This record gives sequence, C-alpha cells and structure tokens, in this order.
Amino acid sequence: EVTVVDANYTGSASGTLTIDRAAATVTLGGLVQVYDGLAHAATATTSPAGLSVGLTYDGSASAPVNAGGYAVVATVTDPNYLGSASATLVVNKAPATVALGGLSQTYDGTPRVATATTVPSGLGLGFTYDSTPTAPTGAGTYAVVASVVDGNYFGSAAGSLVVAKAAATVTPGALTATYDGTPKPATATTTPAGLTVNLTYDGSATAPTNAGNYAVVATVSNANYAGTASGTLAIGKATATVALGGLSATYDT
Repeated sequence: EVTVVDANYTGSASGTLTIDRAAATVTLGGLVQVYDGLAHAATATTSPAGLSVGLTYDGSASAPVNAGGYAVVATVTDPNYLGSASATLVVNKAPATVALGGLSQTYDGTPRVATATTVPSGLGLGFTYDSTPTAPTGAGTYAVVASVVDGNYFGSAAGSLVVAKAAATVTPGALTATYDGTPKPATATTTPAGLTVNLTYDGSATAPTNAGNYAVVATVSNANYAGTASGTLAIGKATATVALGGLSATYDT
C-alpha cells in the first residue's frame, strides 16, 4: 500500500507486487550408463549453481535399473528460480561371457545339441548350427554360435560341433569259392543292417577270377556309420578230368 505523506494532500493506493522467479539453466549428464543391477540416476547441474533439481524417468521419480532408453526430465525446485531440461538416459546391456560345451558327439539318430554356460550364470541362450536354429542329426562338422538372450546382458561364442560317425559292425561272408572262370566276389553283412559296403581284393575293387588267396577288406560306405573288417577269400582250383590214352602196346624189342 502506498500513502501520500504531505501537509496539503492525502491519498493512498494498494496493489500486489509480483516478483517472478528468475530463469535458471539446467544441464543433464550421466546419460549413457551400463547395466549393473543397480539404479541408474542421471545427473543435473544448474546455472546459477547449486539449485535443487527433481528428476523423473519416463514420468517416475525412481531411477531405472534395467537396460533400455528412458525419457529424463530435470526440473528446478527452488523458490526463486525456474528451469528444466529433458533428454534420454540410455542404460546399455552389460557384457556376459559365454563358454561352449558338448562340441564332440557321436551320431545316434537324434539331434545333437551343443551346450553353453554363461558368466553371470543362468542367462538365456539361443543356438544356431550353420546359421539355422535346428540342431543337426547327421555326422559332420557344424559352425555353432551361442548368443545370450537377455534384457540386460549381451554376449556370444562360436565354435565347431563335430558329430562323429557311429561304429558299425561288418561281418564278411562267402570267403571260399571254386574256380569256374567267373569273378568270385565276397559278401558282407552289417549291424545296423543294410549299410553299403565296399570290398577290395588285394587292394583292387575287382573281384578275382583265378584260383588263389586274396586279402579282402570290407569297408562301410555311409554318411553316418563307419566300420571295416578283413578276411581272406580262398578260390580253390577246379577239378579237372584226366583221361589216359595209349595204354595198350606190343613188345617190339
């Protein structure tokens, strides 16, 4: 209220004096962090310095823990200053270690799945085999990649899964024959049954014809089984008929 103070005049007036808050500058910091299981708070500085600032993350006053992107708003809370700033707080995934296992296996007709462990332990994992998620069944060598599947961690490991051929039993048969002018191939059976077998005779794939003894090697030819056996093929001489003649003569001395 204002009142005139004068010997000859009198008067007064009243009103409201409003003193607005001054503008302050807010600068956000700590906007890129790495997941560590703790809350990740942004920082804020002000000009003039030292003003109180309230922070929200996606509208919440609680600082986030998990990896991700969060909308941060910093607002000055001071009776004499006002100001705010906004930005994005990025909490990056933390690195994890992946160790592959089960990389040497043997064919058994079922999918051959690699294994892996993580540090920290227990993280989810996805596997690919030659770039497909389907675990292989057949014998062979496959490029394996194990990748962490987790909201807060990343990591991977690569290696080779080797699926060895399973052992098959080979039993040679028909190792005796008699010469008759035709080739005398040996035979062989397998366990499991029905596998293809290649036979050699003294190192040749051609079955012998002539009488004699021949070293036979029977080798399984199959994508998933391996096996071999050896023996001796004996081709006996054929029986020939001998007819004598000129058995009657007259003394001529």
